Amino acid sequence: MIGDLEGPVAVVDECGRVQTCDRGWSFEWGVGIGDRWRVAHVDPGARRHRIDDAPVYETRLRVPTGDVVHRVAVANDGVSRVLVIEFENMSSDAVAVALVGRAHGVELQATRDAVTLGGQVWIQPERRAGGAVAVSGAQDPWAKIRRDPPTAAVSARGDEVAAGLVMALPHRQTVKFGVVIEGTALSRPPNPAEIASGWRAVTAEALTIDVADADLGVAWRRILGDLVVQAGSDDPRSAAEAVPILDIAGLDREADRARAVVVSSAESGLLTGSAAVAALRALASRELRIGRDSGLNELADVLAAGASDSLDRDTANQLARALEAGPPRVAADAERLAASVDPNVVYQPSTLAATAADRVLGTLIDDSRPDHIDLLPEIPPEWFSRPIDVRGFGTLWGRMSFSVRWHGHRPALLWERAGSHDNVELCCGGIDPSWSSVERQGETLLAEPDWAPHA
Repeated sequence: MIGDLEGPVAVVDECGRVQTCDRGWSFEWGVGIGDRWRVAHVDPGARRHRIDDAPVYETRLRVPTGDVVHRVAVANDGVSRVLVIEFENMSSDAVAVALVGRAHGVELQATRDAVTLGGQVWIQPERRAGGAVAVSGAQDPWAKIRRDPPTAAVSARGDEVAAGLVMALPHRQTVKFGVVIEGTALSRPPNPAEIASGWRAVTAEALTIDVADADLGVAWRRILGDLVVQAGSDDPRSAAEAVPILDIAGLDREADRARAVVVSSAESGLLTGSAAVAALRALASRELRIGRDSGLNELADVLAAGASDSLDRDTANQLARALEAGPPRVAADAERLAASVDPNVVYQPSTLAATAADRVLGTLIDDSRPDHIDLLPEIPPEWFSRPIDVRGFGTLWGRMSFSVRWHGHRPALLWERAGSHDNVELCCGGIDPSWSSVERQGETLLAEPDWAPHA
């Protein structure tokens, strides 16, 4: 998924083909070298990667003397939203590249200067293209590209239409195309590497995880960017599921963007079932993890009624705790509701990013019990003797940081907890179930875990 702070825009498949989230438009690409064209989603060998773990992607396509790289990201200047598609020729030969856009029920006109959709600029090349194609119905735009596309203006209209531009790309050169999603074309769109750098700035102060499992750390960095995009989703459940994780990560400003979508939908009475449960968790998270009002007092009744049999015990307990300081009647109602919820109901997030985040974060901290934080509740044996560092985890009982360093088979735990109240019990069940502390900060040498390997 790629997007910006306003939400998701498109998805990128394993071949670098891009499809907008509403499935209205799609974009594909190919490379011509000599008298042969390779189309990325048809010919084998395309390899997709992220750039700097951001929601920015590059796809490499092998040609005889190297790779041609396709990169895609979303740029937003506050007025316009544009897909930025960049090609780089990393091979030792000159090539041609082509970008083809597909749409439905519109008129496309292609010239060497741009492709227009309904008379408005749609695909804007960085410089004048060498040729342009436009087809409708079952016609194949790639067949025309292979036959040397015309330089004159061409157009197509119908239920299914496609248009594309062909550009010469010398050795070690790049070229960009801007695809207008909203607004108008950007005069100087940033390149995908610059957009990825901007994403690093958004998440720079977020929770950091440094553990022996490098894949877990990489997964977390990628999840963060995906959740910031998801926070801008028009779908209230998707937006709501991003909220508690962004609060945990310390990105409460991004979480509040999503909460605004949740509150608007809740006030309209549109949330039922699991979507209402996700909304309750999103609002309670602001009260408990950030310590600020979320409007939960006013919306709890309607959301709890909408959740009905989908409400789980964990969410109900969070709701009750978040409403403890509210009006006595509201607090009492929340407590009764928590006591009456079916303990067999378990809330499961619906989005891939939220599901992945639950797996990552659940390995590090369990804060589901009252006044209790379990550090490393299920530590993998592969982490034995390896350093562990977690910085800025927003629990329900304050922001938590901790490290583990090993002295032979015995781990030394260092911790610090900020916020919430005193007398929150810390334990480290996955390493030494016998240890606990209510101190806000400290260090201790834990017992050798019973799963430690021995020579």
